[in-house]
Amino acid sequence: MGTVEAAVRPAFRRSLFARQSAVRMAEILLGGLLFLVLLQVILGFSLLDPDLWRVYSRSFWNGILRTLGYIALILPVSVAVGFCLGWARVSRYRAITWPVSVYIEFFRGVPPLFVLIFASILGPTLLPERFQSVELGLTLGALTIAFHSAAFQAEIFRAGFQSVSRGQVEAAQAIGMRGLQSMRHVILPQALRLSLPPLANEFAVVIKDTSLLAAIAAGELFHLSQRIQDTIIRGGGSLDWLFAIWTAVAVVYFVMTFLVTRAMLLLERKVHARGLEALAL
Repeated sequence: MGTVEAAVRPAFRRSLFARQSAVRMAEILLGGLLFLVLLQVILGFSLLDPDLWRVYSRSFWNGILRTLGYIALILPVSVAVGFCLGWARVSRYRAITWPVSVYIEFFRGVPPLFVLIFASILGPTLLPERFQSVELGLTLGALTIAFHSAAFQAEIFRAGFQSVSRGQVEAAQAIGMRGLQSMRHVILPQALRLSLPPLANEFAVVIKDTSLLAAIAAGELFHLSQRIQDTIIRGGGSLDWLFAIWTAVAVVYFVMTFLVTRAMLLLERKVHARGLEALAL
């Protein structure tokens, strides 16, 4: 009887979480739709204006695709670099931790726009002329956003590594595990689970930071929307269109960050281990 209850309880808990997630998502979407309706009523514009979309639709969809391409480049690079830096931060060797600390403090203390502009302009000039191109400058600019985020992710991973109690590491060593084995089977699984919530927040920041690429004319959504805005202003277009354009841009960024953070939340629940937080303390 006890075995049956033990088997049913996790399934019931998962279904309850699924229902709660669906209800929560529906509430957020409904609230967002109501907010958009009120915004249009108050400011007097329409997101569905066909004349606007005849002008803006091509830039809108091309900008979204370009933005998704940058996100697909930036997020994996930032996670890989941040993880390696976080692992290096907990090293016992100062020759490793010192340069990593300098890197982290530099990127955390400098605005990402600053390093983005310098990398996109100066980066290609450091390479042989046959490799220089506008696309290279844009790619280097995108990578600086990844390196900037990696400095913050490094501290997230460092906190995750250090949250694993020393007793568990000693227990792993006592049963014959070597350093890499204890890292792989004891420290790493717990550190990654504990790092997921702050990583979700950082991913949301990274997605929104792709709008900074407009400063180097990267052709992403923010930049192309600015170009359409300038065209409308020069042509004496309606101010209502500007409200509609930037509302559409805000909706796109909201949807992208919402989907990524919800995916991270689902992953967090999937790998969650009861009592892990207490062991980490």
